[in-house]
Amino acid sequence: MPYADSRFQILGRQFREAQLLSPADIARFEAIVNIADRKSSSGIAEGVILAAGLVISGFTIALPIQLAGAVWEGTLADGQVQLSWAGMAVRYVSQPLFFFLVLRWGWWFLVWAALLFRVSRLKLKLIPPHPDRAAGLGFLAIYPSVFSGFVFALSCVVSANMLKDLGVEQHPPELVWFAIAGWLGLNLMVFLGPLLVFSGPLFAAREQALLEYGRMATRQHLALRRKWTGETGDENPAEAQALPSLSELQSNVQAIRDMGYTPANRGTVVHIIVAAGLPFLPVVLKLVPLDNILKWALGKIL
Repeated sequence: MPYADSRFQILGRQFREAQLLSPADIARFEAIVNIADRKSSSGIAEGVILAAGLVISGFTIALPIQLAGAVWEGTLADGQVQLSWAGMAVRYVSQPLFFFLVLRWGWWFLVWAALLFRVSRLKLKLIPPHPDRAAGLGFLAIYPSVFSGFVFALSCVVSANMLKDLGVEQHPPELVWFAIAGWLGLNLMVFLGPLLVFSGPLFAAREQALLEYGRMATRQHLALRRKWTGETGDENPAEAQALPSLSELQSNVQAIRDMGYTPANRGTVVHIIVAAGLPFLPVVLKLVPLDNILKWALGKIL
């Protein structure tokens, strides 16, 4: 998975180069990354996953034969499943490979989700007024896109099975639309979920920053009032001079108020929806004929 590996290398390098880690946590961060790297490339894990793929394949190929009695994968004779040559190829080659890849990606996803959780427990040096609206963690929005190829491939499988089922049995259009919406929602929850581990640190950083900038704004306003009214106070003139200007404070406070509670953004959501939803276009065309879609589009344009 060279593309995914390179994207995660970018994430790890950004934590270091952006100086988001305190010196005391750099060693812990390196240890967390090394643990994730070892687990994601573990030969033992891949062996277990391959064995699981073979076991699952044995169960899944027998099910349609037991239900139908005779299909292209094999027949049912005296209560025993007899596989055809095609069925044996599916049982021992294509299905185990498919389940191996799915489970391998699932394992990889869990490893890196655990990595993000452990990183979120470190004392990060967050910058609430940061222009990425995520206190400097906006670069983590690329995390879900690493799995976009996996999401697209899995959605193709689900879409193909849905089309196959629609060709055999009629289903209410509402049920099909509900299934598609449920699949899109499931993908959003699964692949955006790991980023929610940063919600706590981001919330705490936002609240703390609002208090700190609020104090600075109050001191600046008091200094300005004393300047124009001639009042005297305990404020040290040098300290007052060192405070940011009111315009700078206002822009920073507005940036803090606009800050989100997760590194995900609108582009992240769109990326996942497109990857998960595009394979369902044939299903949509089966429910709504293409000429009806074209008429509707032309009616909106004209």
